[in-house]
Amino acid sequence: MKANNLFILCTCFQGVFAKPKPVYHEVDVAIVGGGATGAYAAVRLREDYKKSVLVIEKQNRLGGHVHAYKPSDSDRPINYGVQAYLNRKTTAAFFKRFNVGLIDPDIVSSADLLLATKNIDFDTGKNVDVDYGVINATVGLAGYAALAIKYQPWFENGYFQKGDVPDDLLLPFGEFLNKYQIGSSLAILRTLIWLSDAYNTPTWFVLAVVGQPQLAAFGFGLTGPSFKWPETYSSETLFDRVLDLIKDDVLLESTVASSRRTAKGIELVVKTPSGEQHVKAKKLLFAATPSPDNVGTWDLDKKEKSLFSKFSWETLYVAVVGKTDLPSDVVGIRNAPDNATNYYLPGGDFVDAYTRAGKKDLWTTRVIGRANLTAKKARSMMKQVFGKIDEAGTYDVKEPNILAFASHGLTVPKVSPKDLQAGFYKKLYALQGQRNTFWTGLTWAPDYTPILWDFTEKLFPQILTGI
Repeated sequence: MKANNLFILCTCFQGVFAKPKPVYHEVDVAIVGGGATGAYAAVRLREDYKKSVLVIEKQNRLGGHVHAYKPSDSDRPINYGVQAYLNRKTTAAFFKRFNVGLIDPDIVSSADLLLATKNIDFDTGKNVDVDYGVINATVGLAGYAALAIKYQPWFENGYFQKGDVPDDLLLPFGEFLNKYQIGSSLAILRTLIWLSDAYNTPTWFVLAVVGQPQLAAFGFGLTGPSFKWPETYSSETLFDRVLDLIKDDVLLESTVASSRRTAKGIELVVKTPSGEQHVKAKKLLFAATPSPDNVGTWDLDKKEKSLFSKFSWETLYVAVVGKTDLPSDVVGIRNAPDNATNYYLPGGDFVDAYTRAGKKDLWTTRVIGRANLTAKKARSMMKQVFGKIDEAGTYDVKEPNILAFASHGLTVPKVSPKDLQAGFYKKLYALQGQRNTFWTGLTWAPDYTPILWDFTEKLFPQILTGI
């Protein structure tokens, strides 16, 4: 009897401590990163090119930088990440595929955002009488737009332009504004500039994201805004429907623990909530940023390590706040340090702006900072601004509630003017296809979703070769 009991007990322990059977996936293309670009690539490769895919995404959803907050069942969603989309064929086709209509923006709201936002020094809480000099803002904008058009070939769906990088693009942005006396353009464009130290950033990285396509989308010099919103008012809708379609080929809350990339194919060990899983693929599409936290466990070669080490990174946090008691006629407040020499551009770690979302006391906001800025610090900064404003007597306000909060992680990869001049992006693009690995996302092209989709389209012929 005792022997039988012992046998049963041992058998039970074997069941308890037995390792789960390893899970293996064998696919044509493994996609690391399920943000807007990775999700788009997965749908195109799986549905249109009939290739097997597996998406590995560290968040619990697809879409990356899209975030929507719904105050109540009867309220319109508030986008506090990606706000709108450039009006391109790629945009229309992908939204249509998932039965998400696109609508025109609210022209009044767009104009208010650009022209009626109040300038406040968030360090002192005081109003700032911004004065960009004698040149009219419209004249300054026209000068900026002409230069954006001139240099657009360097940013057209990527950084493919050959030849020596123009000296203008190597200048710190502040010097660029001084050289062409177009600082007054910031009276209109300031809201579009999301950089930790825009004044000293090489102009290349400003024109990449505030260039000809973006100016055209806002209707500057044309007939009016042309960018689009989802008809649901939520940028999450599209990617929720993408996940519904491809959920069997997605690993959420998962990261790559190790990689082995060779001329014969790809092998990955993936850490998932249910344990390690193994992936064997013919090709790899890396659609995340090659930041240290994302590629630290990868089998990078010397070229990859050398190029990726040249990047400096910024951090971006986004949120919705409420119960500020800001006056109802205020549509937005932006951080304008009282320093005309620097064109009132903030630097370092800072809260950039608060923009009213609808008619209620709800605001989208963002904190921009250096690579080591923590989420805890960012949340604190979002609240502290209102204490400064109240103490200064600018407005009778109170510390807000943070209703929704998200991190965009390490973003805005930048390199030095010296590296740009030495052909950095030519060297970076030469990595495409090496060891069956392809790269896409905001490191490889200007950070606007439809531009990244069009960049990714250029990779498909190479990815599909041989599979």
